[in-house]
Order: sequence, then C-alpha cells, then structure tokens
Amino acid sequence: MKDKKIIIAAGGTGGHIIPAISIADELMKEGVQILFVGNRNSMEQKLVKKHEINFAEINVQKFYRKITFAHFKFPFKLIKSIIDSKKIIRKFKPDAFLGTGGFVSGPVGYAAHLQEIPIFLQEQNSYPGATTKILSKYAVKVFLGNYDANKHLPKEIAVYSGNPINQNAVIEKDTIDFEKFGLQADTRKIFLFGGSQGSVVLNKAFFPIIDDIIKKGFEIIWQIGKFSFNEFYPKVKDKCGVYAFDFTNEIGKIYNSVDLAIARAGALSLAELETKKIPSILIPLPSAAENHQYFNALELKEKNVADIIEQKDLNSEILKDTIFKMLENIDDIKNNFTSTTHANAAKNIVGTIMNYFAKGE
Repeated sequence: MKDKKIIIAAGGTGGHIIPAISIADELMKEGVQILFVGNRNSMEQKLVKKHEINFAEINVQKFYRKITFAHFKFPFKLIKSIIDSKKIIRKFKPDAFLGTGGFVSGPVGYAAHLQEIPIFLQEQNSYPGATTKILSKYAVKVFLGNYDANKHLPKEIAVYSGNPINQNAVIEKDTIDFEKFGLQADTRKIFLFGGSQGSVVLNKAFFPIIDDIIKKGFEIIWQIGKFSFNEFYPKVKDKCGVYAFDFTNEIGKIYNSVDLAIARAGALSLAELETKKIPSILIPLPSAAENHQYFNALELKEKNVADIIEQKDLNSEILKDTIFKMLENIDDIKNNFTSTTHANAAKNIVGTIMNYFAKGE
C-alpha cells in the first residue's frame, strides 16, 4: 500500500515518542508515507530526524497542573496549533492519524477529527492520559500497552497490543564488558536507573546502602543520571563492584547483565523489564498524572515479578531489606515471567492498521 499516508503526532517525553517512532518504522516497511508532527526544537524533533522520518513543526504548550502564568497563553497556543495542524493535514492529505499521547498529540488529532481523518491511538499507561481520553471519542482503535487501561476507555475500540519498545534493547544478545567496568562475570547484579535525567530521590535512598550490598557479594550497575551525577559519581568511581555512569547507549547489554532492577514505573521501562524478564523494585513517581505510574507498577506486582515501594515510604533501610528479600528468591521470581506482546507490539499495531486499509473502512 505504497499510496497510503499516515500523520503521526507525539511529544513531551520519550515514553510517548519512542512508541510513535517504532510504529512509524514498521509502517514505512509497509511502504506507508509518514509525516511526524511535533513541537519545534523538541525531543521528538531530534529523535525523529535520527530515524530519517519527515517532520513538521507546530508550537503547542502543555497544560501545567500547577498555577502558572503560562496558563494564560495556553488557549491561544492551542487554537493556533489546531489551525496549523489543519494546514499541515490539508497539504499532506493523510489517510489516517496516529497519536501516541502527550500534549502534542491533542491539537493534531483534533484537527484530524475536524477533517474526518480516521484516528488511531496508542496508550502506554494503565491510566490513560487526558489526550487519549479526549481523542478516544473519535477513534477507530485505541491500542493499549497495559490491560488496566481498558477500564477507562470505550470497550468497542480498545484492543490490547502491548507497548512498542526500543527494538535495539530487545534484540541485543551480548552482555556488557564486565572486566572493562571493574565487575565480575559470575556475580548477581543490581541495576538502578531513573532515566537519562536520573532520579535524585532514588539515588539518595540507594547511596547509603551500597557498601552493605557489596559486602553481601552483589555488584551494582548504577545509572546516576545527569542531575546528581556530580554529587555521587566521585564517591563511587573507585569503589570495587560498582559501575556508575550518567547515561548509556548500551541499555540492551545492561539488561542482559543484571538480575534485579530498581526503577521508576514509566510504561516503557516496565515493558522493557518485562520483555527481558528482569525482576524489579519499583518506586512510582507520585507526581505522575493520575498516579498512573503506581498502576503501571501494580500490574507487574500482580504478576509476581516486581515489588512496589511508594515514595512516601522509601528510605535506605526499606530499600535494602526489599533488595535482599528479592535476591534471596530471585530465581523463583524469574520463573513467574510469561511471554509478553511488547516486543511485537509495533508490528501488531501496524497489522491492524493495514487490515483497516485493506478492508476499505
């Protein structure tokens, strides 16, 4: 179907952008022409251009949940972004719109609705975001990354697909070079990560228990992130049994090298951990919209492959006790993993969209 065109919109965070790019890559394999719409000078613009996907700019502002002067600009920017999106759509003439959430999806999706363009959505979280809930009123299908999202969306259009994730992380077979980073190949390893920015809260709870973990014979891989890298890295850079860094391009190799992860509960991180069958201790970000990270984490806890520590309860002793308790039973926990759809989510979503075209709906 080389004559088909799809306009895609996503932005704000990698959790929305990466699924959009994964689906775009699969659509292009089917010969579909893609135009990605996002904010100018944004994360989505940088990532999309690396994948050689055509990009169109709008200027839309997120709706802040706290009182700020930016609220006064919001309605004007929203209206302007809808108008600009309509112009982009009229010029590109897409056969469908795909949105994967975030505030950028909203005006483009609504403009597509106004011009009677079929709408497809992909929702990563257990609790759908505001953009998904609004646009779902006009959607042909909403592809779900978490089963629990089905409770909050129209049943007739919601279908579980899994979350499209970083394929490089999935297909990677190698481990990291243990000797290069001062680690042993035959030890149990703990991986703490809070994303590229890092999590100051997680880092502060973790640092005081590092020596206790090493004394037990375990080793540590720690993505500190950029915000507190200068605070913690000098204290551990020469410590035996610790490999610490701010950011890595070897996430797939790290997943293949560790036995237990400690992380926030973003939907894509959890999809990757579940796909790679890594037990985890999850500390949901309490400020996430509608507390959706907690519900993301709860889905893995109910599968008996993760434990949850709420941030209000987090301290070094509780974290240490939870780490040692899970490591005592790590092999049993690993056996609780079953197959997931995340690795093939993008292909499954594209298959449904192409079937829609084939039927001429």
